[in-house]
Amino acid sequence: MLTIYLSRLIGVVALIIAIAMLADKAMVIAAVRRLGEDRAALLLLGFIRVACGAGIVLIHNVWSKGFWPLVVTLTGWALLVRGVMVLLVPPDVMASLTASAHVVDFYYLYSAIPLVLGAYLTLRGFSAPTAAPEAVAAAPATRQPGKRR
Repeated sequence: MLTIYLSRLIGVVALIIAIAMLADKAMVIAAVRRLGEDRAALLLLGFIRVACGAGIVLIHNVWSKGFWPLVVTLTGWALLVRGVMVLLVPPDVMASLTASAHVVDFYYLYSAIPLVLGAYLTLRGFSAPTAAPEAVAAAPATRQPGKRR
């Protein structure tokens, strides 16, 4: 159930980001350039990425239940690692990393990443069967270790 919820959340957010990127290329490129020059904005972005990534990793660190849950887990780890990088890597190194990414040259590739990720996770999340509330309530309680009945 958690994979379904996170898949829907990440998928919809990624689709919105991709659509915004495709709708106004000039604005996004200008924002990326300005962001590289504004250390305070980068720190804020790093805090947000770390919080979101750590939240996903702490509640959904699933590596062995198929491709779909793995994509959700890897998305959380990617957010966490990128957030930590923004917070800990010196600004001049971060600027050279950003420059080496060639955002202008590969813009449509970079916008395709959240588009494909968002489409996949949204489709999987909203097409997944969910258990009816009655079935969850009727499920037998599992025995906890150390407790006797």
